[in-house]
Order: sequence, then C-alpha cells, then structure tokens
Amino acid sequence: MPPLSIFQFGTSLFISIGMFGVLPANAQSITPHILNNGGGSVTSMEWSIGEGASIAPFLAGGLSLNTGVLQPMTNIVTAINEYGPAVFGNQITVGPNPVANLLRFKARLAQVGNLSIQLFDAKSAIVYIQEAGIIYGNYDKDIQMQGYPDGVMYVRVYFKPNNGAAKTGVYKIIKIAN
Repeated sequence: MPPLSIFQFGTSLFISIGMFGVLPANAQSITPHILNNGGGSVTSMEWSIGEGASIAPFLAGGLSLNTGVLQPMTNIVTAINEYGPAVFGNQITVGPNPVANLLRFKARLAQVGNLSIQLFDAKSAIVYIQEAGIIYGNYDKDIQMQGYPDGVMYVRVYFKPNNGAAKTGVYKIIKIAN
C-alpha cells in the first residue's frame, strides 16, 4: 500500500474523529459581551449599531439613535447595584455616550413624582445636582460638560412617585475631550 499524502491523511483523520466522537475544546469567554447587530437593551445584555467611532445622536421620526459606547452591567465593574436601564427601562435615556460637551437627559415617566439628577466623578464626588421637583410625563435637561475632567462619570437618577416606592438608577458615562 503506497504512503498517504498529507491531504489523504488529514481527510482520514477528520473522518475517523467524526465517526468516533468529537474532541473536546475550550474557548475563552470575556464578559460583558458586545453584540453589534442592532440597538437596545435588556437586563442582562446590551447591544448597539456600530462601534464607538461616532458620538453623534441621530433623530428621525420621533426615534433617537445614539452611537457610542455601551454601558456594561455596572454592578459587575463598580459594585453599583442600581443599574439605570434595569431600574427605569426605556423611561430614562442619558446620552450621547461618550460625551464631549452636552449630555442630554430625557425622562418619560407615567407617574407623578419627585425627580432628582446627580452627576458624580470617578472619585464619587457630586459635581452637579438638578432638583427637577414634581414632574409628570416628559422632562428634558441638557447638562453642559465642558468644565468636567475627562474620564468615567456616573449619573444617578432618583425618582419618588407620589404613590409607590422610590427608584434609584445609575448610568455610567464617559467624558471625552473636544
């Protein structure tokens, strides 16, 4: 019998493995995962369209698309348990992220209640407070970011409805230079 060529040997090996079982394999898993196949979030995963090459918001037909960085589950990274989107869902949006000059805060709340917004630096020092007072429905606030240092910052939102339990949500943002 003549010797097998490399191709024949590889084919024979592949067929033999396929007939008798699969070799075990291990792979590295890195969390949180980023899936760039759309946009949105659920309590265990977030996804976006594209990477952070652009930080511009796009508005059309009452819809808003904010390109930029994702907010991984902040309790994994920072021990902050009040992850904003898990607490408020789509009722509150904060962006663009990363932000250079102007951070837009939007609340769409279905209950009457007291709203407070705080901005923290990476050292957990409060650098901005906005007491919105009693609100119902839509509340928009633009926060000027030029005077703050570059780096990670957090927006803490406190909402106490007239009827029901108070909610606190924390949103991670990244402040970048102009």
